[in-house]
Amino acid sequence: LRFEDLQSTNGPALKVYLSKDIEAKEYVSLGDLKGNIGNQNYEIPEGTNLEEYKYALVWCEAFSVLFGNAELTAKN
Repeated sequence: LRFEDLQSTNGPALKVYLSKDIEAKEYVSLGDLKGNIGNQNYEIPEGTNLEEYKYALVWCEAFSVLFGNAELTAKN
């Protein structure tokens, strides 16, 4: 997963998720947000079916708050 020109408010315990919805009810965690500004790459776990996930989320685990989302698109 690649974020380009990311700009997000900073916060505690921010994670990057692939999610089926923006409420993070069903998701795959890609780990900690590397920074709140700039380009970033995240490894998608092997075996993840990308057709099942519609969104990339920046999610605060500590307070269950969405900090940002983007609809996933394939880059050819």
